[in-house]
Amino acid sequence: MQDSSLVKNVADSEELVLTETERIHETYQIPAYSLYDNYWDTEHICSRHLTIPFEGNSLRIILVQSNNNPFVFPCIGTTAINMEYGLTKAKEFHTGVDMAVKSDSPVRCCFDGVVRLARIYGDYGRVVVVRHYNGLETVYANLSKIMVKPGQILQSGDIIGASGSSNKGVEQLHFETRFMNECFNPAMFIDFEYMELKDNTLVLNESDMMSQVQAKRESVQSRETEGKGSTSKTKAEGNNAERQQEENAEYHVVKAGETMYRISIQYQVPLAKLLQMNKMKESDVIDVGQRIRVK
Repeated sequence: MQDSSLVKNVADSEELVLTETERIHETYQIPAYSLYDNYWDTEHICSRHLTIPFEGNSLRIILVQSNNNPFVFPCIGTTAINMEYGLTKAKEFHTGVDMAVKSDSPVRCCFDGVVRLARIYGDYGRVVVVRHYNGLETVYANLSKIMVKPGQILQSGDIIGASGSSNKGVEQLHFETRFMNECFNPAMFIDFEYMELKDNTLVLNESDMMSQVQAKRESVQSRETEGKGSTSKTKAEGNNAERQQEENAEYHVVKAGETMYRISIQYQVPLAKLLQMNKMKESDVIDVGQRIRVK
């Protein structure tokens, strides 16, 4: 059984029923294992780029099979959205939906599946990623407590943790939906007002998917576009200097198994400088084929 001391501060308004910890033991128990190129990463949210098998630019996914438990909304008693999916006012790309939830409220798994990741992870704070049997993954972040472990088998409605606060102190749950390591808008299939599925079939198109690399590129392009109205001499000089640096820049194309640390050693560039040049944080994940500036 899970340790009840882990949930002593969870809201008293709802009785918590903790389930037996059942874990996978063989790779055949991993949901959509072959679809994910036989890869099961318990350390990173997104560790590599995968080719999504679109047919005619679309893909149909059945959300709840007849032998699965029904969908469960991740938190109870809330329909308020603090931040939606997409570009924010600050021109940063927000990869999920932030729901207003009182801190220490129970957070539940949406569909049957297996915990892939459960740890503290950069700006996500305490985060749990669950892979479901149709290949979808749901991400639950800003948790105050994690009550599951990687490899744990879950049913929809099982408690995975307790909600917490963002790094700015806002009480909320950050929720993402992903397919083959690419995020897309959860509102495509979840009605957040009525806390239910819009339909049992999800149709994804290539244009719906947003990789971490694309998200960063969109954020940068949006900020650059917004700043084009400025004609000050200081800014022009700064742009010329940046352009000169860009012309002299050198890039490395990421290969399988490489990390930013290994690249920094290869090119004898301090890791901190390498991250700064690429506007990245140490917790960011790099994809095979991604261009990393090394000079």
